[in-house]
Amino acid sequence: MRHDSGTDFSDWLQGRPADARHSSRPVLMVTWSIQEGFGGMTAMCLKRAGLFHERGIPSAVVTFDANPDLATIRTKLLESGRLHPDVPLLNLHDFYAEHSPARPQGQAPRRARGSEWVESARTLRSRDGSLFYVDYRLPGHEAAAVREYHRSDGTIYLIDSTLPGDGDAAADSRTLELVAPDGNVIATLDNPGKLYRRFLTDLVDLAHADVVVDSKYSAGFLWSWKHPEAVKVVNFHSTHVAAGQDPMTGKLSTAHQKIIQNRDAWDGITFLTESQRTAFVQRFGETSNTFVISNPVDGPRTLPAFEDRKPHSVIHVGRFTKGKNIGELLEIVKKVATAGTPIHLDLVGDGDQRPVLEAKVHQLGVEDLVTFHGHVNDVGQRLHHARVLLLCSKFEGQSLAILEAQAHGCVPVAYDVDFGPRDVIENRRNGFLVPFGEQETAAQAVTSLLADDSLCEAMSTQGFNDSVHFRSDVIFEKWMEALDTARANRAGRDALTAANVRIAGIKFHPDGDMDLEVYVEIGEANLSGLCLQSKQRGIPDGDGVEIQPHHGDDSVFHFRLPADLRAQQPAGDALDLNLVLGIGSMTRTIRLGASPSMQTTPYFTVYGNLSLK
Repeated sequence: MRHDSGTDFSDWLQGRPADARHSSRPVLMVTWSIQEGFGGMTAMCLKRAGLFHERGIPSAVVTFDANPDLATIRTKLLESGRLHPDVPLLNLHDFYAEHSPARPQGQAPRRARGSEWVESARTLRSRDGSLFYVDYRLPGHEAAAVREYHRSDGTIYLIDSTLPGDGDAAADSRTLELVAPDGNVIATLDNPGKLYRRFLTDLVDLAHADVVVDSKYSAGFLWSWKHPEAVKVVNFHSTHVAAGQDPMTGKLSTAHQKIIQNRDAWDGITFLTESQRTAFVQRFGETSNTFVISNPVDGPRTLPAFEDRKPHSVIHVGRFTKGKNIGELLEIVKKVATAGTPIHLDLVGDGDQRPVLEAKVHQLGVEDLVTFHGHVNDVGQRLHHARVLLLCSKFEGQSLAILEAQAHGCVPVAYDVDFGPRDVIENRRNGFLVPFGEQETAAQAVTSLLADDSLCEAMSTQGFNDSVHFRSDVIFEKWMEALDTARANRAGRDALTAANVRIAGIKFHPDGDMDLEVYVEIGEANLSGLCLQSKQRGIPDGDGVEIQPHHGDDSVFHFRLPADLRAQQPAGDALDLNLVLGIGSMTRTIRLGASPSMQTTPYFTVYGNLSLK
């Protein structure tokens, strides 16, 4: 692929691993932005890109935001080792400022800015002080705005205009114009999402890559993006429900809603833990595009000597947030000390709850038992010397702290909350799982590990041995398997995703049975499986009752529902009916409904009479 000057710029798109796997496609790791002080999701996106590169898969990190400090951030990431030196950090604005895909429309940009517009601000790039963008406003029109993005040589590469529409705010129009160095328009787009999707298409066209999306925000505009060559995978870094909500019935996480609503649009959806994936499919139905791939955690190759551990050392690693429930952890430490077992707690991390926690330390009178360390760069060494990791979180996605602790032989004691701890800790074998809020039980577990050397050493060894399942080599192979599976399943999945299903009719029999007629349109694909599934709402366990069609014709299949179906599933709420379609080894579960154009809904009164709503 060529830059507009005719030179090859494929190395700009992706690094070249020394031992490249020629049979595998490159992979683009997509997030929205990389800011100073980023969190675990961005850290894992960067780490995965390096992990792929080191194992022969060309990789790059992709961002979309307009950040004048991106070059400085890139330099800091390289200096700190958080970005692999051979993994490019690709940004939409860098791309269109430096490269011009040869698809010009051939006309000059629409000049929205006349003499009545006034300059309101200008922003410079931190790397060289060159002009990045200029903002203009239109007096008397609050929503009207124009931003012109400039190359380092001063030419414009993007104009983002919101123009007033005849005094009606609802008629305001937004236009984004990509501009070539010669001033001709490359493309005109009417919303930012189209620009972001075009950028990703341009990258995939050039790099022939697959795509892994980490950012929930980016997934919100990329669910509809599709490329004929690229496999598209989205990562769930946290649960599908709002914090503290029930996974089966709780309010959906706002950030995840578009992913969930359009879950069939992804070639793959990855979850960090099996319990997280199970909760998702129990609520939304089993599909063939879900995978469990943990974050990679690498500890020492040999178990640190138990004699190196401080006899009374307990550690907590994580951000100081309300969800981490560290105040309760302090109360547990006091219980252990009050019962006569020497203990010292090291708090590693920081956050907005630190002043509250410092006040609670004084309130409990445990100043001599607790040390605040803030952010440190030697977490591994601290886990190497600690006996116990103590976590009292109210909820978890996947606890990297637990994985890192076991990888260093530090024994975890954690509240058994959704979703991470129970996927890693086998109670009383490689750690302790404690029912949420049972401080006395947690204190007893910590006491036993501090007081019983043989118990603590045995659990330390077991946890360390189990941690090999989360090492980078293992996780990388899981990624390769998931991408290969997603690609192999793509044609069948596309057919399942396009399936049109609806209730076509209902017939009542004198014996109380009911015939349900279901219309199924699947295109040219051949179904390998079809059944009706009756499942109790809000009940996660069990597969419900499956009913096979007794005959079908002209795309309408008939299912006989027995009169005692409700009695067969006596507990729980209403019975939900789903159609399960199969093509080969793949399945899709579809909630049954009537035609969207239906204006009335039939129902039966308490006396068995038919009425309409």
